[in-house]
Amino acid sequence: MQTHEGFDLARRALDLMVEHKVAPTPQNYAVWVAYVSDSIPELSEALQSAVDKGGPIDDELCDELYDRYFTFKRIQDAVLDTGGAMSRELGAVVKTLEAAERDTAAYGEALAGASGQLDDATDTVTFKRMVEGLVSATARMQRRSRELERRLQETSVEVNQLRGNLEKVREEAMTDALTGLANRKRFDESMRKARRDSDLQGDDFCLVLCDIDHFKRFNDTWGHQTGDQIIRFVAACLSRFAKDTHIVARYGGEEFAIVMPKTQLADAAEVAEKVRATVESKRLLRKSTNEDLGHITVSMGVSQHLSGESVESLIERSDSNLYKSKQTGRNRVTVDRAQDNTGVAAA
Repeated sequence: MQTHEGFDLARRALDLMVEHKVAPTPQNYAVWVAYVSDSIPELSEALQSAVDKGGPIDDELCDELYDRYFTFKRIQDAVLDTGGAMSRELGAVVKTLEAAERDTAAYGEALAGASGQLDDATDTVTFKRMVEGLVSATARMQRRSRELERRLQETSVEVNQLRGNLEKVREEAMTDALTGLANRKRFDESMRKARRDSDLQGDDFCLVLCDIDHFKRFNDTWGHQTGDQIIRFVAACLSRFAKDTHIVARYGGEEFAIVMPKTQLADAAEVAEKVRATVESKRLLRKSTNEDLGHITVSMGVSQHLSGESVESLIERSDSNLYKSKQTGRNRVTVDRAQDNTGVAAA
């Protein structure tokens, strides 16, 4: 691509982002450059369809497109690179094994030849020559064995490094870039696993959904950087009170989730209330200017998985509780049934 063409694509992408009020993040920029350049036809088609429908081109859509078309490509490239390196390593091991097999056959022939030549009439010179031949063949076998052992050790190290690299890419693909929380992909995966374990083992399993109150107003008033600051703050509060067995995820935009395997409803509601109270208690300052942003609040919905219930149904019930929190004044937690926790409402 020529330099002037690159500048032209960059300007077109940025103009469209301004037109659709898309935050100028690196991820969003990558999506829109791919769109205007048509370098990823499937992405361009999906984004064009959203534009044609006239719906909101928000961060959630851009995040989804980035995850679908850029993150997947990184995983695919990593798998291909790993596969190629594995193939080369295994090829080297096979060659070493073939050489060892040839040496073993030769050693066997040397032993058989020596056995056939040995008798009562064998003279000293012949016996000495036979011994020297056997010593030489044994030395070759020992060298080959050491070489094979070394190659196998090196291959083991390489395989572990490749496995680590692949796992790192997979972890990146499951992580939200802004907050460091699990992303929607990992949330979906965690929900399926928790639901499966709950059905098989009869364990309690809860879901908490959390939404930042009046987030659009903060975003429009203070800008996207401040909006990102608020999102990271709420993410930190969620992570602070979640247990190691829980999965805290950015569910979308300004909405979060905590997947809680082996957790009862009362415990889930208690965690949600601690998060709500902590968020409300802090006054945020805008980093760039130190301006007081005031208090941030969140609304939350908590539900417990019912035996045999689908993941979609559980999410729908938690979302319904979240909506009730919004309807009844925000800055509150709504659960499936009455709880004794202060600030917690019954659905």
